[in-house]
Amino acid sequence: MDFFERVALSLKTTDASLLDAAAKDFRGIYQSAHDYITNQVAEHLPPFLGWLPACCDPDKLREAYEGKALCVWTIPLEAGRVMVFESPRESAAVLKLA
Repeated sequence: MDFFERVALSLKTTDASLLDAAAKDFRGIYQSAHDYITNQVAEHLPPFLGWLPACCDPDKLREAYEGKALCVWTIPLEAGRVMVFESPRESAAVLKLA
């Protein structure tokens, strides 16, 4: 199954503008949304504190990362991995993700 098929099935739409918006918001394949968020946060820390995000409560870290501006969402893949997307909150509301 290709990228757009997975996204279309997950979002239950074939609207090209929504699928293109999702493609723009695609961030990669990770073990989880938490894995993605910890990587993003760690990029802004000095190397000796890179371990810190992994020790945070996943729900609180996600809430702080997303704030009122972002929505991190996923599509499950095989082997326990997920496709991770990061959308502006208003776009996520249109997709019925937020």
